Amino acid sequence: MSGTVLVVDDQARPRRALAAELEDAGFTVVQAADGDEAWKQFCDRTPDAVVTDMVMPKRDGLDLLGKIRSRSDVPVILFTARGSVQSAASAFKAGADEFVSSPDVGVEELVRLVAEAVGGSRASPSSPELASELVGSSRAISRLRDRIAGLAPLRTPVLVSGEAGTGRDAVVRALYELGSTAGGKLVRVDARTFSAEQKTPDCSALYLDGVEQLSAEWQSYWANRIAAAESSGFRDGPRIFASTTGPAPVILPGEAVYQELRGALLRFAIELPPLRTIPDDIPAIADALVKRIGAKVGRTARLSPSAREYLRCQPWPGNVAQLERVLERAIAFSRGRQIRRDVVKEILGELEESLASIREQHRAHERIELIRAIQETGGNITRTAEILGRSRSAVYRLIEKHGVATSGRG
Repeated sequence: MSGTVLVVDDQARPRRALAAELEDAGFTVVQAADGDEAWKQFCDRTPDAVVTDMVMPKRDGLDLLGKIRSRSDVPVILFTARGSVQSAASAFKAGADEFVSSPDVGVEELVRLVAEAVGGSRASPSSPELASELVGSSRAISRLRDRIAGLAPLRTPVLVSGEAGTGRDAVVRALYELGSTAGGKLVRVDARTFSAEQKTPDCSALYLDGVEQLSAEWQSYWANRIAAAESSGFRDGPRIFASTTGPAPVILPGEAVYQELRGALLRFAIELPPLRTIPDDIPAIADALVKRIGAKVGRTARLSPSAREYLRCQPWPGNVAQLERVLERAIAFSRGRQIRRDVVKEILGELEESLASIREQHRAHERIELIRAIQETGGNITRTAEILGRSRSAVYRLIEKHGVATSGRG
């Protein structure tokens, strides 16, 4: 194995030990004792991989990672002696390729991870199927494909998080179809309507959609179920997939039961990027959608260059789902084979007006339901959550969202 590796650690002895092992494995090693020195070395040498401590003076590992990501996709491995679910989530959210709790991993394992990272950064996409389904060349999409390819063959639970419309269902389907559960039965469960009758469905994989909406009782149930599955090496029972809207590190806050399920799921989490964060991928995603929609409705169409550029410059608050709705109508309303910019612009404007009206109606209905439930229970949050079919934390978020006064009992 060849390549240059930047090793960053304010502790000299472990830094030199890792550097020696990497050199024995065939790498050229550059060392730095803090984040500031590491950034200078990075700019001077442009290494093929970076291994950095998370907690350091002057500039910590997360700050260094942020600067690296501002100019490079080079693999970065973060390690710390005080690992936790929260620090792992922060590392992956910031763009780390690997996160290692150093007491649990030896120097030899770090060398192996570096070799895999360097080799993987020079490899082609993990799967042709994923490359066709998850279109894009940005680092965020490439990482998403790699993580799906890595997790699919396992039996572990996977949490898929992301804003509405980012494609959580598509990622769960990819994990299911490309992995150990392929050919079996996938059962989808809406967490808002989860009931006792659904506790043991006959399937090879279970998709728990909207896990943040689970009541405390069912959060505890699934936390215990995942723990029991882990004790058997995840060999027994269906594989569990879960999804949530919003970033993974902040779901299920508060009480111990929520933290328990959060910890079980965050160990194997995938976070989907909002469309606005990958604008350069939008034209390719749009082209793929046009091809797929056209085949479904029986019309061959293509976007004009100006239409592709117009799509790239839009904020897309509804993400891929919103883009798909616009393109469906654009294909239907275009007379020729080319979809023009003015057609796309007009349709997007109409849909935005319609969606704004729907959202306002939903917000008003949601507020009325919340007030009725609070009045019926005399402000008891636990009973309000039961009536609304939501968790206590979800009810508190609704109260804050709508500015509803309550005594907050129970």
